Amino acid sequence: MDVHVIGVGKDQYNEYLDQMVEGRILPWTEDSQSEGYPVWTDWEAGQRDVYFLNRNSIVDTTFNITPYDPGNPDDYTYIMNLILELRNETGPTDITVSYNIGWNMVGLPLEVEDASYGTLFSDAVDGTLYGYEGTYYGSDVLEMGNGYWLVFTNDGSADISGEAITSLTISLSEGWNLITGISSPVPVESISDPGSIIVSGTIYGYGGTYYNTDAIEPGKGYWVNAFADGEITLSSTALATKTVEPVNHLEGSNTLELSNGIHSSTLYFGKDVAEEHRNSYSLPPTFPHMAFDARFAGNMSYTKDMGEISIINTNSRLTLNYSVNLDPGEHLEWVFTTNSGKEHILNGTGEITLPPETKGMSLEKRAIFPDVYALHQNYPNPFNPVTKITYQLPKESYVVITIYNLAGQKVTTLVDGRRSGGFHAVGWYGKKSNGESVVSGLYFFRIETENFSKTLKMLLLK
Repeated sequence: MDVHVIGVGKDQYNEYLDQMVEGRILPWTEDSQSEGYPVWTDWEAGQRDVYFLNRNSIVDTTFNITPYDPGNPDDYTYIMNLILELRNETGPTDITVSYNIGWNMVGLPLEVEDASYGTLFSDAVDGTLYGYEGTYYGSDVLEMGNGYWLVFTNDGSADISGEAITSLTISLSEGWNLITGISSPVPVESISDPGSIIVSGTIYGYGGTYYNTDAIEPGKGYWVNAFADGEITLSSTALATKTVEPVNHLEGSNTLELSNGIHSSTLYFGKDVAEEHRNSYSLPPTFPHMAFDARFAGNMSYTKDMGEISIINTNSRLTLNYSVNLDPGEHLEWVFTTNSGKEHILNGTGEITLPPETKGMSLEKRAIFPDVYALHQNYPNPFNPVTKITYQLPKESYVVITIYNLAGQKVTTLVDGRRSGGFHAVGWYGKKSNGESVVSGLYFFRIETENFSKTLKMLLLK
């Protein structure tokens, strides 16, 4: 692996800046202007880190630059501001925060003199800044570490100037928290969480609908779910920690992808997930004016067998694409029902067009009801010592199933009573009513209901 070594002084900084961002190997340059640090970095490694060395070539400070794209002008600016600050040559920092028309989750990316939302975001609609502390509250001023909802009348961006925030400790409460980051992107794996209070997989950004994020970006708001009260720290100098690859407990699940043509959300069902992992598939609180959202009851993206589904949709279309990989079980089926009561049997893959005003739906695993009465051949046949007899009822019925010998004499009664509609089974162990075993030979089994009767034969071989 190539090691890129540069040492640049204040006057030489701009001269070599472009080459450094492009990943070129720069000559060692004497820093004659100050006590500043030479810099050692590798731009092309899988994880890119910047190391600041002292005059004895000992690593003094590091920070992770993996999330940055050196060819992106915004990332270029972030990187240079960080390097300048760590070289003790800080000055005012400028950060551009983009936003979309409608509601956005925002935060304070710099230390500023005036943190009122009207000053920071001049295009914002008056009276629309909301923070969250268990419930939503209105505010006029942004505080460091807190995330907020804010609405804009058009797509655009805000240029914010102030002092860089390189490290920030945030207090989390048990449950969902709305936070923001620092003046540089922080990969989620670099968040310092000494108490392990963050629920795995529950850091969400917002772009019309919620999405799992890989990094906390400056000026954006994020939801974080915590197991308990505690503190986390975001820092520009923290290296991404090597973590065990998270287990996707929903791999191979059945899916429902709901989409309005602009945004989409995927829900999962059918797979059994251990109780201790289910929190990882919880979703942040909804906001009434979200562009799009879909979730199971209980604010979940997952259910095992059944669940109510709620929808927020501001567009003029709504579709459901389903993929069923897991069989629901014998004589069972997956049923999707709209709020109008229309049912759809889900099998394989397919698409369903829904009314755009749809607000609620349901999914359930339901028993299949047969259309007719039937008595099926026993299995196995011939048998020893036990065989299974299956039958079906289109509705609740009084059922009698009797075993007879070849002479027509009753051997035993297996069923005598009311049974619900559906598919049923009963076993015979080759015994009489008194528990005595019967001899080998041919036997008959007969079903009788109010509306149906049938007799079949079977062979016992010992």
